[in-house]
Amino acid sequence: MTATRARRCLAIALFVRAALAATSVEAAAPSPSPQAEAAKAQAKAAIDRARAAAKAGDHDAALAGFEEALRLWPSAKLHFNIGVCHHRAMAEHEPGSVPYEQHRAAAVTAYDDYLKAAPHASDAEDVEAMIRALGGTPADDDTQPWTIELVEPDDVPDPPGLDESDDPLARPTPPPESQTTTTTPPATAPRPPPPTGPRGRVGPFLPLISSHPRDLAASTELRPLPALGLGVRGNAFLGQRRLIGLGGELAIALQPTSASTRHRLHVAYLGVLVEARHPLGRRGRFELGGGGVLGFGTQSLVYDGDEPLRCAVGGTRNDEASRRTGLWASTRVTLAALLGPRRNHELSLRLGPGLSAYGAGSSASEDADGQGCADEPSAFEHFGLREGPALVVSVDIGYAPRF
Repeated sequence: MTATRARRCLAIALFVRAALAATSVEAAAPSPSPQAEAAKAQAKAAIDRARAAAKAGDHDAALAGFEEALRLWPSAKLHFNIGVCHHRAMAEHEPGSVPYEQHRAAAVTAYDDYLKAAPHASDAEDVEAMIRALGGTPADDDTQPWTIELVEPDDVPDPPGLDESDDPLARPTPPPESQTTTTTPPATAPRPPPPTGPRGRVGPFLPLISSHPRDLAASTELRPLPALGLGVRGNAFLGQRRLIGLGGELAIALQPTSASTRHRLHVAYLGVLVEARHPLGRRGRFELGGGGVLGFGTQSLVYDGDEPLRCAVGGTRNDEASRRTGLWASTRVTLAALLGPRRNHELSLRLGPGLSAYGAGSSASEDADGQGCADEPSAFEHFGLREGPALVVSVDIGYAPRF
């Protein structure tokens, strides 16, 4: 046999061997079952419907389509798209509302499922950062799902775009051999949202109170100067969104002494506080609210002159000319700014008219010389501050940490 013929025979043998090997590999590769092919086709159709709904802004229909595709043919990219749909739906609701918190928790869950299905994806770090920005906190054990904070994060990111690759079912999670079109759906439903918002607050405020402005303006001895003081208020937040406050407040205010007078008015009150707030804007950094205070008040007329005070309530060494107690009721309009990364610091401005109702006022039984004072009018009556209802206007600025 010549060398040329030997080389030809060797080439033919190698070709035949390669062909037989390819045929054996093709024969060894299992062909997809008809049920799997049908499930994959239905999943692709559901994805097409979901993408069209997402472009139209119909998040519910988009979620239904992607979740149907996930039931039919599990794929990591479908988890990502479900997270995006929940993220977009969240942004269309008021921060702190029940739908907002439901979609926020569901977005964190779906993004977490994506990371579990594709831990080495090229965008894994970006998705993890997205989860943290939405308030998600990783568990100590990597096999556990992310949890979500109860408070609203400071900077909620904009939702990313959908994955619109040509093959959305690439790298699927291998379905079991017995999979059919009626497989059990994975647990991708939103977790029930926990109660949101702070539980309470307590803090000081600076009140400016104008009491009996009409009577003070008509008085020749007293001046219609507002009383400046210090107060403290605290309340618990009630309701599903924690926007109703129920608590109490205490305030004491002193009228400054006028150069032309020797008497000034002191006021104090203790009451039950009820308020309702409404967040303003998408970020919820401001709140507008209203409510009121109902309780007991007290007034004192204090003498600052050098001469002994005749018929003082506590005797000649007491500078209190008269005192009286009564009811205090005031409405409030509140504008509050929420500060801090978790919106747990509140600065508030409150304005409200109200009514107070007091008696005639106390008087001493006798003066220092032993002469009777019982028949004389009280200092309130003497200066024209009549008993009965009177107008009260209050303005205050307050700070309160929320917890």
